[in-house]
Amino acid sequence: MGLKTDILKALEKNLTHIEIVDGKSKTVSPPIKEFSKLEILATDLSLAIQTFILAQDFKVDKLSAPVHIPTLSATPIAPIPAVGPPGAPLIQLLTPMKLQGESPGIPLIDSTADVDINGQAANGSLLGKSASDNSLVKLRSVKKDTG
Repeated sequence: MGLKTDILKALEKNLTHIEIVDGKSKTVSPPIKEFSKLEILATDLSLAIQTFILAQDFKVDKLSAPVHIPTLSATPIAPIPAVGPPGAPLIQLLTPMKLQGESPGIPLIDSTADVDINGQAANGSLLGKSASDNSLVKLRSVKKDTG
């Protein structure tokens, strides 16, 4: 089924009626065959609705998606320069640092990427509302009517 077929069925249902001829009741359905006025109307309405939907920009109000962040701890092989008091050397001891990378055996941090129009992201992020405001959802294509 599809939008055109659903519209055509709704029009047919609405226009089907009972007539009484010579004391006998008869169900009368409108013509809905190809190129009938109702079939053309259903086609035009479905195309108008598709055009309207495809032209819209939708925003995500609430979303939570899993994110796996690879982590790696490393120690630099050279000291990191640091400003100290006057007369002190400008070199700090080796400083451990976190690097992000991807390699077999590197542990992952499980987290979520959350979007919330009210700014109440499940992961506590304060960026949920701006992520919602910056989101964009589009209908890429319309499925063919199979009816």
